[in-house]
Amino acid sequence: MGSWWGKPEDNTPDDITGLTANQIQLIRDTWQIVYKNKRENCFAIFRMLFTDHPSTKSLFRLMDAVDLDVPGEFEKNVAARAHMVRFMHSFATFMDTLDEPAELRQLLFDLGKNHAKHQVGPELFDALGPILMKALPIVLDGKFTPEVKTAWLTAYTFMSTHLKEGVEEGQRQLADSK
Repeated sequence: MGSWWGKPEDNTPDDITGLTANQIQLIRDTWQIVYKNKRENCFAIFRMLFTDHPSTKSLFRLMDAVDLDVPGEFEKNVAARAHMVRFMHSFATFMDTLDEPAELRQLLFDLGKNHAKHQVGPELFDALGPILMKALPIVLDGKFTPEVKTAWLTAYTFMSTHLKEGVEEGQRQLADSK
């Protein structure tokens, strides 16, 4: 029997996202923990990204001059702070639409397409996945169970696929306009 939204209540993976209703709930529950300290957690994620993939710093305005080893310097960068807000709000929207796969797919595609304008390649989203999986156990502490990990991996696989498709389309459009 389906819910009043017409979605199945069982734990059958969605045909589009691959997520079950239980996985969506696990992601949303753990996302609330991440979002509770959104600024701190977002800076931690991007600090890991910039440390593990130093070339990604050049994608952000004025980040090349930022020394990540100097306490507070990264957090004082206005462009970085603005991007952290956009990143967390976008991710919050993604969490809200996990059970609306067609809408989520379009949001991800559009965001990826927009990133192409900033010379972001699809490989950035390949790099971000392992960073997210490295940060979540730290943020979630004992709540990062194997089930939670599987749910987040499934969700990020879906998300990165459509982000990368959007980037690739954006790159094609940029190349065609030259």
